[in-house]
Amino acid sequence: MRPNATPDFDKNHPINADANLAAHAHALFASASEHIDSDTLRRLRAARVAALGAPRRRNLLPMLVPAGALAATALALAMVWHPLHTPSTAPTTAGTGALLVSANSSEVDMAQNLDFYDWLATQPQPASAASVQ
Repeated sequence: MRPNATPDFDKNHPINADANLAAHAHALFASASEHIDSDTLRRLRAARVAALGAPRRRNLLPMLVPAGALAATALALAMVWHPLHTPSTAPTTAGTGALLVSANSSEVDMAQNLDFYDWLATQPQPASAASVQ
């Protein structure tokens, strides 16, 4: 083959075969659409009008993906920053009122009599109680 020569037109080459197929399909469509009976033409026009008049469905996927990601992020942050369990000990700087909120009934009675328990702790123990231990 000469260097500047163009190759011969090959019908079996994939690019040429696709072009031939497309041209053949277009010719068949043109000849078939010229010879449509009136009933088929009426049904095609009715289907076209119905398709153009139907409400379009909105694709919600582009909106739902970011909304779902935002909701998952908010849930993860809520789980990290606000755990479901409560602290086991109350802060020591809180007053007696703060202690009474999370206490059971026996702890409430003891908290109301703190002066008595302070006095009791400062009293010397009797000798009989020391020998029993």
